[in-house]
Amino acid sequence: MLGYAVGFLRIAAAFQLADAAQAIAAGALRGLQDTRVPAVIAVLGYWLPGFGLAAWLGLSTPLGGTGVWIGLAAGLAVVAVLLGWRWARRGRLELVPG
Repeated sequence: MLGYAVGFLRIAAAFQLADAAQAIAAGALRGLQDTRVPAVIAVLGYWLPGFGLAAWLGLSTPLGGTGVWIGLAAGLAVVAVLLGWRWARRGRLELVPG
């Protein structure tokens, strides 16, 4: 039982880090009035890699519930990376005035 808890806590820590990163990036882009593309990135990132990986790992591998959480954390990480990339390119994308 303790082994399960420790395993889930590791995944929960990764989930929290990825969620914090994507929330910060989304908030920063929202401050630039950039909401449409980040929303599309979020929806696609949560559903395609996130939910897809969660369903595959949870249902088709012996990971079960652990695999579901790994998939969800991976989806958040994908969104965090893509939103961070958009923030880094904000000048080239002409999101910053003047």
